[in-house]
Amino acid sequence: MDEPPRFARDPALDALDIPVAFLVVRAVERTRPAATLAAACADFVADLLARTDYGTLAAEPALAGYRDLHQRIGRTGRQYLPSPESLFKQLFKRGCWRPIDQLVDAYSLVSLRTRVSIGAHDLAHLRLPVRLAATVGGETLLPIGELAPVRLSAGEYAYFDADGQVLGRMECRQGNPTRVTADTRDVLFILQGHRGLRGGALHAAATVLADTLTDLVGPHQASGLSVID
Repeated sequence: MDEPPRFARDPALDALDIPVAFLVVRAVERTRPAATLAAACADFVADLLARTDYGTLAAEPALAGYRDLHQRIGRTGRQYLPSPESLFKQLFKRGCWRPIDQLVDAYSLVSLRTRVSIGAHDLAHLRLPVRLAATVGGETLLPIGELAPVRLSAGEYAYFDADGQVLGRMECRQGNPTRVTADTRDVLFILQGHRGLRGGALHAAATVLADTLTDLVGPHQASGLSVID
């Protein structure tokens, strides 16, 4: 008997045309010098601030496409800011990179460079399979950095594990229970695009992500990439 797929997108979302990629990385070792990653992040910020501004960047099709997707389901406003744009907004506000964790900083850097939304979840705190599905309303998510859970409304889209745990609200907020920490060794990366940012771009970004982890974090085992275009 064939093994059931570990990742899926609900057919009810086909009209929204949301491409998504799932990259599983196991046995991550943080053996590269933290200073090397810090320098790469600092160089990225310095170049960014020297050549553009937030308004110009937010208007790029790769970023604006996420907001177009949100408009189609009636979800606009600051609480629905797509994760890459949110990261850029923080950089322009602070003028520097605020380090969190080697693994987190590495995938955030790839997200900024590629303009692809990337979320990361500790596989020890979720159960496969994972699916992208429409919300029915009433689901709850405790976002990273928040003290109280938020209640999702019907008509959004979210990532769910096999137990119905919400891993992420759209490509905007990730759940605290599955967040990456210093103890995380096995990771599920979720890369999401939109109508203008297709599966090919997600596949390329996943390749860059795997290479960046090797170069700036340490050795790991990439155990599978699934792309749903």
